[in-house]
Amino acid sequence: MEETLDSLVNAEAVALRVFRMITAANEVPEFAPGSIPVKRAAEILGKTPNWVQAGIICGWLPIGYATLDGHLVKSLDEIRPNRRIDYTIIPKKFWIETGYVWKGQ
Repeated sequence: MEETLDSLVNAEAVALRVFRMITAANEVPEFAPGSIPVKRAAEILGKTPNWVQAGIICGWLPIGYATLDGHLVKSLDEIRPNRRIDYTIIPKKFWIETGYVWKGQ
């Protein structure tokens, strides 16, 4: 029974994501300008900031991108000590994945 309930919850989450992707062409909510901070995205997702950063870099969390000195970072191997990686979380992509509407700080 538990497995069936988990399957239904996962199916509902997938259906909502697909619905947001389809409606994004016509009905997109209004978002605050700028990127969503990694810390805020992590809170919304119930994960750690490092999890969000790794997901963006590796591509399995398609909500934005990471750059280092103006170049896209696409592998965790590109992380260097004492080098700052900038993360951009695009509100529309985050909304498609989660349903969360970014209204700013």
